[in-house]
Amino acid sequence: MERTGDKLFEKALEYPATLDTVPKIKATTPLIITFDSQTVNDTSLVLDQALVSFQHVDTKSEVALPARAVKSTESYKMDVSRKNFRLHFSSAPGVYNVALVLGSFKQGGLFYDLGNVEMVAPKGTKEKKHEVAYGPKPEIHHRFAEPQKMPNILVSLFFTGLVVVPFIGLLGGWAYLGVNADKLQMEPVGSVVFMGLIAAYITLAISYWIGVKLFPTLTYALVLALPTYLTGQYALSKRIEKRI
Repeated sequence: MERTGDKLFEKALEYPATLDTVPKIKATTPLIITFDSQTVNDTSLVLDQALVSFQHVDTKSEVALPARAVKSTESYKMDVSRKNFRLHFSSAPGVYNVALVLGSFKQGGLFYDLGNVEMVAPKGTKEKKHEVAYGPKPEIHHRFAEPQKMPNILVSLFFTGLVVVPFIGLLGGWAYLGVNADKLQMEPVGSVVFMGLIAAYITLAISYWIGVKLFPTLTYALVLALPTYLTGQYALSKRIEKRI
């Protein structure tokens, strides 16, 4: 324990010895803990976990700070800086039990109780109280979106009827141009298949308008494209052959 380079308190311990006094730690007198680890054969041991635990004697609240490895001395060091003191101990002063929590995958773990220290809060610091309140939570009221207002049914029927207008115009145009289906019997099989595929395209367009997604519609259209082209080409070529 030191202040601006002057050591105020120094104590060397060897497991399982503990502190015989309770030193006071302030924000201006940071606590520094250094230690090394050895096996039973007195060889240096590299730790996989090195923590310093501070447990409040009264509230049992615990703070664990990591100790960093110092390669030059093959030891570990942890210091309670002013920042850590303000963060963890200023609002909860009192006596803390200090312990080392060490772990090694090869040698196992060790909990070493070092003793007690007293964290003294700066003057004017209010002690932070941890209170947990149990009880019912406020009722949550869900408000769903209001349904969209739909137009009058007559308006919907009117615009639905407009969809049929292009088809009526197509039939009218055929009648005006004198198109007839009498020649379809010259090649009934190819003509029927070709017209059936055209009807499938119309059905696909209606399905897309009703609710089928765009990409499935394009997939079905590509599947129908080649048979429609081949059957149409076949029906027309047969009609030309018979006409000749």
